[in-house]
Amino acid sequence: MTPKQLHKWSHDFCILSTVTFPRKKLLFAGTQDSKILCIDLSTYNLIHTIHLGASDETNTRSSVLCLTKSKDEQYLFSGGADSLVRAWSVGCNVHDYSLNVKEIVTIYSLVDIGDIFSLAYIDDLDLVVFGSQNTSLLFVPNVFKQNNVKKDYTMLPHLRFDKFFDSKGPQQQANRGPTDASEPLSSRCSSLSLHDEETSVQILQVPSSNILPFAHNGFVYSIVKLESHRNSLPVYLDLKPGIQYIISGGGDGTSKLWSLHVDSADQQSAKICFVTELDNQEPVLTQFVEFPFLYVGLTDGLLKIWDLNTNQLVSTLQSDDTSDISSLAVCQDQIFASQKDGVTKFFQNDVYHWQGHQGSILSSEIICKSCTRSPFTRLITGGNDGTLILWNITDMMNSGRDGSDSFFHSHNTVSKDRNNSWTGRNLDNDHMLHNLTSLIHFETVSRKADTRQILEGRRCATYFQQLFYKLGAKYCDLIPVENGGNPIIYSAFSGNSKTTEKRKKIVWYGHYDVVAAVIDDWNTDPFKLTCENGFLKGRGVSDNKGPLLAAMYAVAELVQKGDLDHDITFIIEGQEENGSAGFKEALVQNRYRFGEKIDWVILSNSYWLDDNIPCLNYGLRGMVNLHVSVTSDEQNRHSGFDGGVHREPTADLINIISKLQDDDGKVLIPYYNENLKPLSKAELAQLTEIVERAQLHESVTVDSLIAKWTRPSLSVTTMKVSGPGEPTVIPQSASVDISIRLIPGQEIHLIKESLNKYLHSCFSKLKTKNHLSIKVLNEAEAWLGDPSNEAYQVIKEEIVREWNTEPLMVREGGSIPSIRCLEKSLDAPVVQIPCGQSNDKAHLPNEQLRMKNWYKMREVLTRVFNRL
Repeated sequence: MTPKQLHKWSHDFCILSTVTFPRKKLLFAGTQDSKILCIDLSTYNLIHTIHLGASDETNTRSSVLCLTKSKDEQYLFSGGADSLVRAWSVGCNVHDYSLNVKEIVTIYSLVDIGDIFSLAYIDDLDLVVFGSQNTSLLFVPNVFKQNNVKKDYTMLPHLRFDKFFDSKGPQQQANRGPTDASEPLSSRCSSLSLHDEETSVQILQVPSSNILPFAHNGFVYSIVKLESHRNSLPVYLDLKPGIQYIISGGGDGTSKLWSLHVDSADQQSAKICFVTELDNQEPVLTQFVEFPFLYVGLTDGLLKIWDLNTNQLVSTLQSDDTSDISSLAVCQDQIFASQKDGVTKFFQNDVYHWQGHQGSILSSEIICKSCTRSPFTRLITGGNDGTLILWNITDMMNSGRDGSDSFFHSHNTVSKDRNNSWTGRNLDNDHMLHNLTSLIHFETVSRKADTRQILEGRRCATYFQQLFYKLGAKYCDLIPVENGGNPIIYSAFSGNSKTTEKRKKIVWYGHYDVVAAVIDDWNTDPFKLTCENGFLKGRGVSDNKGPLLAAMYAVAELVQKGDLDHDITFIIEGQEENGSAGFKEALVQNRYRFGEKIDWVILSNSYWLDDNIPCLNYGLRGMVNLHVSVTSDEQNRHSGFDGGVHREPTADLINIISKLQDDDGKVLIPYYNENLKPLSKAELAQLTEIVERAQLHESVTVDSLIAKWTRPSLSVTTMKVSGPGEPTVIPQSASVDISIRLIPGQEIHLIKESLNKYLHSCFSKLKTKNHLSIKVLNEAEAWLGDPSNEAYQVIKEEIVREWNTEPLMVREGGSIPSIRCLEKSLDAPVVQIPCGQSNDKAHLPNEQLRMKNWYKMREVLTRVFNRL
């Protein structure tokens, strides 16, 4: 849908830049003819025009290429073609609603920097930083605190002697540039809005030490501030007072992160330091920060999104309009990119374009409802056709599910001070529930995620990071994974110093990603937590955000009371529902973080067998999922013309798949049935107790539990063919997916090799010209813990104390890829304590978790963490 045009203003020259003052309901627009237009957004009237040249002439010498403001809307800043940065005080008369704009500071450089393309004001440092045509970054601290500065107009760029323009020609006369050398100085100053030497305008020169030449290998087109507000910044940044951060973007294709520091002892001394850079591979024309994301507008209609926590490229988007992206405005994951032929809106996997001007759009900004108390969310665009257009984008913003961005920013779990933990806050169950509400709102789907879900995953990781700090964690970092998936959260809590020698190291594993949810299949919104009839309902409440949060609050409670005796480390991944892609590699690379000896690894990623009796899980089967396909060199054919002429892919596939099992269902893959040990009497007794105590379906017997918990299996799970699926069409290709479940003692690599050789051997006997392909989709090793170890016994005792009943010791037929990886990499035993009931419906519609289970899980863990 094309948004409704609320208002349109016309000017005779290009609109090059815009900035809004929402609280004052003002819009400022910089023009090609050296003016700044001041518009009242309440009445839509042009109420004032600032002339950057003489008011009686039209000139483009001071074209306003960039505008910015202070947070309190007291100051307006401009930069442009005259190599000057100007600061203006902006005041409104409450009696007659008149606008009073007064130039108070002019900044110049003795270096010929050319046009000023980008500009930012760092409020906390009272510092202006700007990027120029000569590839430099320049900055001036304490802009409004420099008094008694000598005014030397002769050194301003348009007044000082220029070696080229002012050189003497053959007649030995100076060739003055825009002004004549014979003019009096006061006359030449008038073109710069400086009328006499008694003016109150401060003239500030950029010190040579505050000029960073060749900041980019190209024009510096963009500068954006990286500010914390309510959000924490990446942990690799220093948050000491007096340090702020910017990101510059240049024609060399890089986005560079810089720190700016003002010396507290010498307020005039400032320095800029390079931190890191992101390679966009195309010229950077515009940028927008909505932490933790950096949105970068490039040439040829390309848009890249970076995660600033991990410095990873999250997504690359392409507009249908291949013209350059000149401006970006972002709100609630909805991206508005301004280009030559209009505005392109990106949201989720949808791209929508509308033509906004009769020329290129050069600037844009979103004005939120909350800022102006307007009933509309508005977008302002300015173009080279001389028009400013105000759009009503409210309906466009409401076209999808409410983004978690506004939700993310509105909750006070975050803080600029990483050490500002909730030491004095009551961390009760209501507090825990509040944060679960926030976490469920993030649609952290990891498998086949769309762009919005990718961003949601990153935001959720950032939320967890900030939450860990608030709960008293000593350290929390986001670890990138190689495949570009959701980062791994690593967080550490330190035990009491008085127990240093006795402290043990415990690792808690969890995951924050979820499986997809089809809203129409749910009774409630899956991504809005519902508390109903004693249950928590929403995607992820049981698998795995709920149990994870219970563990975090159990540790936080001990930290708050000063009672945490052991070191607790959390390792939380965001790709578990996608086969834990990248987890093993990241864990190996970051093994050093955990220290030499880990005592226990604990997780809660399972469920009770019924709705009444607690369980402890000590075993899972492994798995290998494979895709097997047979393909012909021929296209899809008609059975009436070609039937019987060639061997057909579907028949060949069925032939070899049928040889995987005999008529009795026994798997025939070599080595598959080796190392299968009979159950011990103790295990048989446990299974018998389970069938007797648990309220299971009548079809569940000891034999069925043996089959699905302690024996391997092979299942053909899907079958597909190419073509339209008509009964007369011979498919060019046919494929099946095979899921093999393994038990301890079966080696995955041996089973994979054996299966591959066996199927190829069977296929070679067919004398076919078709081609066989076998691809491993994912895999997980089987795990078998020791239910007699100290951890299981301690947890068992605490469960009895909390539930007044002995837990069932169970194994399961499913698989968790990360368990054996953790056990082997950390060289520590793994223990699993299920949280929810059998009716939790994890991965299914209407997932739920009984609140009683959740609260008791926290109580059990609070005691367990100190007893181990």
